[in-house]
Amino acid sequence: MWFIVDDQMADDRRIRRLPLATVGLWVKLCVIHSKGVSMQAKDPTAYPGHFDKLDLKDAGGTMRQLQQLIDSGLMEEHGGGWRPVYAEGICREPKTLTEEQREARRKAGSKGGRRKAANQKAKQTSGDLPENSQANGEQNSSETGSETSSKLLEDSQAKTWHKTDTDTDNPSPTPPAGKPKQPATPESGFDHFAEAYPGSVGAKGRKTEAEARALYAAIAGNPVELTRLQTALRRYRHAVNDGQIRTGHIPRLNTWLRDQWETWAPEPISPPPIHKHTWNCEHVHQLMDPHEDEYDHTGSLRNGNPSEWWQACQACADELNQQETSKENKQ
Repeated sequence: MWFIVDDQMADDRRIRRLPLATVGLWVKLCVIHSKGVSMQAKDPTAYPGHFDKLDLKDAGGTMRQLQQLIDSGLMEEHGGGWRPVYAEGICREPKTLTEEQREARRKAGSKGGRRKAANQKAKQTSGDLPENSQANGEQNSSETGSETSSKLLEDSQAKTWHKTDTDTDNPSPTPPAGKPKQPATPESGFDHFAEAYPGSVGAKGRKTEAEARALYAAIAGNPVELTRLQTALRRYRHAVNDGQIRTGHIPRLNTWLRDQWETWAPEPISPPPIHKHTWNCEHVHQLMDPHEDEYDHTGSLRNGNPSEWWQACQACADELNQQETSKENKQ
């Protein structure tokens, strides 16, 4: 994973209008997001796909600076947090290497190391042989030694070039086909989550581990609550890494899931209030006003003698409420 800043970024009017400190914050937040996306590729629970206020604070930024970036079109709201907007001429979207690409790079690096070692050994051999031939020549005669030295040098160079060419011409090994990703399950989700938790989980199959697994499954059944739980874990890990929580004070995972995780989670988003239709509400009038002249308006609701118009509007409101209730029950 890498994050690339375009070399024309400094000339972009959006960047030039921002204070230098805000531009620096933008770079840092982009790097934090790129690292999170890279971690997310290996562990879906490691990063929710956006940074939050805690990440902003850790980066040394303020909400005012973040708002400047949003107004400039360099950041956007996403999933209860924010994420970068990758604009042409400013930066490029980060890319994640696939497992096949990583394996190919590892093999290429290993092959390059072997080739370098072979070349180095060959150079040492070609450097040592003339000295040995010169020593033998001094014992016999300078002319014979010179010829022997020259011949050995040529032989050693021939061996060196042959060895180097052989190494260079070897075809690159074909990386093995990557294994298809397994679909996520509640069990695999818990295993990833437990691995990321900074404290103890307990021995597998024991009471504490089984309780933690059951608590996680109950929370993860609701996608909204699962997102809150993942954010809570990230915040808790930040606090532990920053020394705000001592290692000896970290509870076991089952205790944290039972008693503490919601104190680290963002506030739940309340659903919008359900509108209850009445005889005088906007929705009823949109339906009934075209037919108003068809009904008698004589009567008094206060005296218990409502008009035909009121009764018709109230019947329309009751029908709309029944339709809304039926939709909710089907969902």
